[in-house]
Amino acid sequence: MKSRKIMLSILLIFSSFLLFADGNLEQLLDQAMEANPEISAVEFQIKALTEKEIFVQKLMDPMIAIEYSNVPYDTWKLDENPMSGIQLKLMQTIPFPGKNSKRKAVVESEGQIKKQELAELKLQLKDKLKKAYFQLGLNRELKEISLKHIALLEDLIETIINKYEIGKSAQSDILRMTLMKEKLLDDLDDFDQKEREIQAALNSVLNRNVKTFISTEELKLDLNIEIDFDELLTIAKNNRPLLKKIKETSNMKRLILKSSQRERLPDITLWAGYRIRQDIGTMENVDFATVGISFPIPLDLKGRTKAKMNNAKFMEKAVDENYNNVLNTISEMLIMATSGLERQQSKIINYNLNLIPNAEKVFQSELKSYETGRANFADLYQAQLQLIQFEKIALKSKYKYKMYEITIETLIGENL
Repeated sequence: MKSRKIMLSILLIFSSFLLFADGNLEQLLDQAMEANPEISAVEFQIKALTEKEIFVQKLMDPMIAIEYSNVPYDTWKLDENPMSGIQLKLMQTIPFPGKNSKRKAVVESEGQIKKQELAELKLQLKDKLKKAYFQLGLNRELKEISLKHIALLEDLIETIINKYEIGKSAQSDILRMTLMKEKLLDDLDDFDQKEREIQAALNSVLNRNVKTFISTEELKLDLNIEIDFDELLTIAKNNRPLLKKIKETSNMKRLILKSSQRERLPDITLWAGYRIRQDIGTMENVDFATVGISFPIPLDLKGRTKAKMNNAKFMEKAVDENYNNVLNTISEMLIMATSGLERQQSKIINYNLNLIPNAEKVFQSELKSYETGRANFADLYQAQLQLIQFEKIALKSKYKYKMYEITIETLIGENL
């Protein structure tokens, strides 16, 4: 019995050491932003779009043409027809003014969309990492409560055994307390399994060995957070990367529309040539130069350009509707999170200032009464069970409060 109590005490001390190790949440967040492959993938996409801004601006390479022309169909000789000759021609196609700048603007907007996508990805990863981190802390604190009550139950069982030996307690009392202790001991395995799962999830985000140990810091709460729904929604509109991404997507659709309108205008081709002519007998044929300009006629008989323009218009409207839908969803989630935060706030205060202290008084009173024979075992058992439940409810409320706080910060894109 004594050896088991010593082991429980060591385990309780070790658990407290792990729980209150130096806090490293900020370090974990920084590591995740550096090491997560999903973030790296989007960063490479942004770099690719930077290069695309250059090559999307089209300028055709100059063309050199050699023409052997105006010769009789039955001979290739140049000295039999005064118009015969070899012409060297240099041609350059120039995009209609404004085409390239609008093409570049579309790609630049696409790059801004990717940057907001990256910011939203980082925000969601931080949310996931913070919640998993504090879930790990909750798991360890619940385990600590179980260890504390196991140690307390060891003392109670010893007291009951002593009373049983002198005929003042029933064997069933020993059995019930032993079953409670065994239940708490069994819970320890669940806590260990849960800890491995949470640490694996955290290490996965950090892109490292999933078995790496992660220490957790003591939870510190600010119970004085003031909630103003309208203010939070305004902050979300201004700061949330997801909403900025949708706005920029709408802007990109407008830029595509403008680019489509400009694409209807024809590109211009400039050319210059030099014809080398052969003398015919005594008649001297002088070489001559030519210059010219040409452009295609944009008939577009099948209406492809108009369809492309209409497509851009409808896509812009679809994006605008999506913005309203996402904003409504954020509003709904903000209401739920702020309501949950306020409820947990009152719950924490009530349990810590009222319910738990009273439950402890009841338990101590029942324990003294039981030791002196003025109370039955059932009352003591219920008092002990109630105290355990209250302590766990209060602890879970603290962490739920923190989870709601993190949710609100994610929804608005800014720390409270």
